[in-house]
Amino acid sequence: MALRSRKWFGLAMVGLTFAGGGLLAEPAPYRVSPGDVLQIAIYAGGEKQEEFTATVSASGTITCPLIGDFALGGMAPSAIAEKMKTVLSRDYFVDPQVLVGVKEYGGKVYVMGEVKHAGIYPVNEGLTALGACAAAGGLSDFAAPRRAKITRTRDGRLELLHVDLVRVKQGKAEDPLLQGGDRIDIPRRWF
Repeated sequence: MALRSRKWFGLAMVGLTFAGGGLLAEPAPYRVSPGDVLQIAIYAGGEKQEEFTATVSASGTITCPLIGDFALGGMAPSAIAEKMKTVLSRDYFVDPQVLVGVKEYGGKVYVMGEVKHAGIYPVNEGLTALGACAAAGGLSDFAAPRRAKITRTRDGRLELLHVDLVRVKQGKAEDPLLQGGDRIDIPRRWF
């Protein structure tokens, strides 16, 4: 019982960050990306009707029993469950319950520049810019952590996010969650 309580407490605290005496906003939920393997269970009438795994295709779709091809469009698992519930309740079941979880993360992030082991790293739920740098062995002695950049493609357009990793480490700025395909660049300092 004590082990279960500690585990619950750890999960309850995910997403809360204290900075300067206040709370920062809770980070956005993980969004499913190509290559992720989803575990999906459908319940109706008090019984399990279907349970299957599905791999998200490069175009952001999965194939589901009864539904066929299902577009996800970078949705969070909870949003996928709601969308599937709507389709299934309209055509197949009365008040179905759908559970969607990420069984394996297929997305990758690219950590470049002044880190000890630049390379490609797997995305998992909750991976942040600071966490990706730690996975890459930490910053080199020549890093400029205040000028870190994240390059992301969203809806076919490139976005550039500037991150001050020093302020993040001090708890004064949010540590942005990474998504599959993100590239984080740590530039070299000037002096």
